[in-house]
Amino acid sequence: MKKPDNIVYNIKTKEYDSYKKNYPTSLGSPAFESSILKRDNLAYKHLKTRFDEINNEYNDLLTTLKWNELIYNSECNFNPITGLIYHLYQNKDHALLSIIGPDEWEKKYIGSFRLLSNDLWKKIEYTNKMK
Repeated sequence: MKKPDNIVYNIKTKEYDSYKKNYPTSLGSPAFESSILKRDNLAYKHLKTRFDEINNEYNDLLTTLKWNELIYNSECNFNPITGLIYHLYQNKDHALLSIIGPDEWEKKYIGSFRLLSNDLWKKIEYTNKMK
């Protein structure tokens, strides 16, 4: 005889065995912890590592977005050429993009950037040996 779906009955042992299960069998059953969520589990470590990687990539994208927004909203009196290095300065109430290096000018230096082929600006470390 087939039992309803909401009744836990083992046909082989011919007994009700919901109390033997290591998972909840009804709404009133106590909660259980999934093995995938345990911190010493390999799956947890993998998911945590992947989450950290994605989170770091997200933070890098936000930083790139903020720098690009600042540069594209800055004052620039020339057309930047892809691959060259430019320098960003604070000029009164706005930013100013220039080809003049920070060791050649007395303005407040913000950072150095290279224009990539996809029209994104990449922040770089400036050394006075750059050309």
